[in-house]
Amino acid sequence: MKIIGKLLKLAGKIVLTLLAFLLVCILLYFGKLKFEELQAHREIKEVQVEMKPLSAEYIPENISILSIGEAAHGCKEMQELKLSVFKEMVEKRGFTAFALEADYGECAEINRYVQGGEGSAEEMVQKFAFPIYHTKEMAELISWMREWNASAPEDKKVRFYGFDMQDPEGSYAFLKEYSLSHKLTSEEEFSKNLDCIKDENFSLNEKNAGEVITFLDSLKEKVEKSPEEAEKEKRNAANEQEATDKQAFKENQDFLMELNTVRQAAETWLSKENSSVLRDRDMEENVKKILEMEQKIGSGKLVISAHDGHIQKENPIYNSMGVLLTKDFGEAYYAIGTDVWKVTDNIKVLGEAKRTVQSFVSVDPLAAQARFAKGKQYALYFSSITDEKSKVYQLIHTPMEMLQLGEGYSFLLRFFPNRSYRVKSAPVQRYDSMIYLYEGNPIEILEKK
Repeated sequence: MKIIGKLLKLAGKIVLTLLAFLLVCILLYFGKLKFEELQAHREIKEVQVEMKPLSAEYIPENISILSIGEAAHGCKEMQELKLSVFKEMVEKRGFTAFALEADYGECAEINRYVQGGEGSAEEMVQKFAFPIYHTKEMAELISWMREWNASAPEDKKVRFYGFDMQDPEGSYAFLKEYSLSHKLTSEEEFSKNLDCIKDENFSLNEKNAGEVITFLDSLKEKVEKSPEEAEKEKRNAANEQEATDKQAFKENQDFLMELNTVRQAAETWLSKENSSVLRDRDMEENVKKILEMEQKIGSGKLVISAHDGHIQKENPIYNSMGVLLTKDFGEAYYAIGTDVWKVTDNIKVLGEAKRTVQSFVSVDPLAAQARFAKGKQYALYFSSITDEKSKVYQLIHTPMEMLQLGEGYSFLLRFFPNRSYRVKSAPVQRYDSMIYLYEGNPIEILEKK
């Protein structure tokens, strides 16, 4: 018995020692994280000299696509930047289109309102499948676009697009109305093939995706004109601009785009490719098609808005949308990244149908300097920082932690911040310029009335 007692005491000491060691390791780990935060928060006076406001005068004139990123989806100030950037580019550079990381179909409905259709901006934001866009800030963006169009000449009017494809239900009503009114199919046949995307609880899956694609392709074949017919229509019009301005043309373009994005949604069920790779490639394809449309009916210049992870020009993991746009457009694609020192974010809980408000720190030393800027916000335009010996030049060319917070929260994020909601990279490698905020506040999601 004495031997057993001694063994138990020894085992107890070993367990206590291991627990103490584990506790020390945890304290050291979180102490290291806190030390990194304190180090990154130090004042860097040289940065204050390079601080600039958001202004088109610092942005090259030869760009066709300007992207504004967001470091966190559920941040109020990030959404406000969409309007700030778009308004600046419309008023100063003649841009005529805004495209969002949202489905084309739901954004087409919003665009009809922007062009003078019925409803209200508050009603329009409820069209978005993503609740992150059911906000006052998005309503203000939509309202501004409608107000601009009320007095703008035809060639200066702006349009609202979406380039995502994850929520095909937003296209159901328009596809049905157009298909039936143009006698492309019967109501019975349409319902048989596309009722699987009828509402937010759509049942599109790997079993019916192939049939959906076949049906969509048949509709596209019927509605697309042959080259001979297209040339005949062009000759009959007084000029090409008159032809493109017709309502029928616009509806036809929406129909073809919505066929395409629903097809892309169906393809995700059949493709063996990584879903992120496929989605970003599809988004880039959609942005290019939107730009082609704008080259016919507008200025041919487009502002797009998405998460920083999608718009960045370099991605070590996969070819994201911004990487592909950079390859295809070169210097005609301009990316503005964003970062914030501390954000209190409205974020979806992983695996649950609810949201939570959580705070995160980026430990980005450049974002920390925003506390010294007017309004605690400033921009750095990297092409204007050319002195290789300067502190700021060296900083923007040095890998540093930056916030890239997705739409999914788990307490595990707290244990591995540098592997979950931060990325380490030199800012100049990913973006052409960046807008830095010191603090970000959570969006407030508007309830549907």
